[in-house]
Amino acid sequence: MLKNHLNNHNLKREIGLFSAIIIVVANIIGTGIFTTSGFIMEELGSPQAMLLCWLAGGLFALSGALCYGELGAMFPKAGGEYIFLRESYGKGMAFLSGCIS
Repeated sequence: MLKNHLNNHNLKREIGLFSAIIIVVANIIGTGIFTTSGFIMEELGSPQAMLLCWLAGGLFALSGALCYGELGAMFPKAGGEYIFLRESYGKGMAFLSGCIS
């Protein structure tokens, strides 16, 4: 009976758009936002200053993401950062960057 019950499941193996977005956001943000907030609050002493710092950091991150988006549009090839560095600085620097990271 138990064996029959285990084999007769109706779970769907699919991830929708919303679930995929939430998984990616969770992987990007991680737990740092929860662990560093206390340290930031201790240093700044004001919730408004802390939120302003988070906003500034978000704007810096957004500008970096927009730069990578523009580079991806300029060099539409597989390889990501390696391609960007190869086209800008040559194969040697691109190889070293790949080895370092």
